[in-house]
Amino acid sequence: MADIQKVEVCCKKCDSTSLTCKYNVFEQADLEIHSWECKCIDCGYRLTTAYRSDDEDIDFATVTVDQCPYCGRKANK
Repeated sequence: MADIQKVEVCCKKCDSTSLTCKYNVFEQADLEIHSWECKCIDCGYRLTTAYRSDDEDIDFATVTVDQCPYCGRKANK
């Protein structure tokens, strides 16, 4: 189940400070996927990022996958 929280950061599109931050994690065998979405409640603008443990373009062990790259909040595990 996704972890969704209201955060007070500024929307890059409309300057509202009412956003939601959603964190979701999927783990199966050797695969982990951590996804983040910050979405403006007022205008719907959103930013998304997902980190996969099988992605050869990143060093999964050194990336902070449990912290939102947009608002900085830490995941509740």
